[in-house]
Amino acid sequence: MRIALYLPGCFRSVIMHLSLAERWGGPPVGADQAEAWIGAASVGASLTIGSIRGIDVRVHPTFALLFLWVIYQWGIATSAGAAGIIFGTLVLLLVFACVLAHELAHAWVAHRYGLAVHDITLLPIGGVARVEYTALRPREEAWIAAAGPAMNLAIAVALTPLVLLVAAIRHIDQPLAVVLYADEVSVAGFVLYLWITNILLALFNLLPAFPMDGGRILRAGFSALCDRVVATKVAVVVGQLLAIVLVISGIWLGDYLLPLVALFILISAQLEARWVQVEATMRALPVGQFALWEGGGIRPEAPLAHALRGGPKDIAVTQDGVVVGMLWRHELLPLLSSGYQELLVKDLMDRSFNPVEATDSVYDVYLWLSSSTRPAVPVVERGVYRGIFTSERLAHVHQHVNRKTIRLQYGVVLSFLARLRAVAR
Repeated sequence: MRIALYLPGCFRSVIMHLSLAERWGGPPVGADQAEAWIGAASVGASLTIGSIRGIDVRVHPTFALLFLWVIYQWGIATSAGAAGIIFGTLVLLLVFACVLAHELAHAWVAHRYGLAVHDITLLPIGGVARVEYTALRPREEAWIAAAGPAMNLAIAVALTPLVLLVAAIRHIDQPLAVVLYADEVSVAGFVLYLWITNILLALFNLLPAFPMDGGRILRAGFSALCDRVVATKVAVVVGQLLAIVLVISGIWLGDYLLPLVALFILISAQLEARWVQVEATMRALPVGQFALWEGGGIRPEAPLAHALRGGPKDIAVTQDGVVVGMLWRHELLPLLSSGYQELLVKDLMDRSFNPVEATDSVYDVYLWLSSSTRPAVPVVERGVYRGIFTSERLAHVHQHVNRKTIRLQYGVVLSFLARLRAVAR
């Protein structure tokens, strides 16, 4: 029997909810510029509608498209007219209040572990919580991931007395009958809809596949036993198997939505695996290997004109091989159109710089650049200047590592498709 016979049409869109859009705890994969990594997920221009405990809550302009769905689902499909549209709008707003509660639960737990939460953006398919990226311990990742579904289950539990009351008044004695009543434009339908929605949000989130919270919990469990890269690969394989099950189920049940969800799971799992592999590779690369020598820097007593030869750029200021300051390109640019003949390097150099050791990993330097406003860092070896590492250089390294990882993942995708064809036979 088709899923549509069990679930009202309104619920078939619920599974395309917040977790399909959600991405916390990692930078966007494949960013071409280092600056694009700062912030976990970019969702475009949004309207800030408020702030909760210092966390901005935003709504994406495309959220307005949901009101077209409300008009059809509650006004036309139910033949309830204007009353149905008003009712559906109220249901929609409260459903997304539950989505917001889910995201806030993630944010609050992340905050308890010392992570900064930038904002939460509501989209037509759910929510995006932008959380500061850092390598999490398995226990921390599991608790942050579990917080969202736990919030939805708590809301469902709180609504259960009202659901039991509705069931008693309507003489509902079959579990599936509760689902059918949820499409009613009534107080009873309103309560049942919110109750079922929160249960679906929690259960679907707990599926052991990225980007759902269950996939992160699974990865955290394996990370306690083995390397995080290996744990991610295991979680990705589990997600691929789940995707195969969803595709087969969708074809068998005649439900077009399940194959789409399977496709999203596959793509998201591969993106997550790619970023973890890129991170692991960057952790193994010493930044000194990619530092630019730049002629050994420039002396503080040198005329500023010497620093502008060849055009403005970030330059280390050195004295007897030791870094004593930095000249920043964005501060040198205005001097091209003004007089600077009398200025010396020491007059403009920045003394509050942060040198890194040549043995530090590229990934650690990336984290520092992401958390600072500086476009580059001087690289030293036992205190002696060895070169400069810029955000452009970082982007170049990332692109090279990312392309290599994509080639490896291409083979994984082909393997998945081979398994899918084998099952289909």
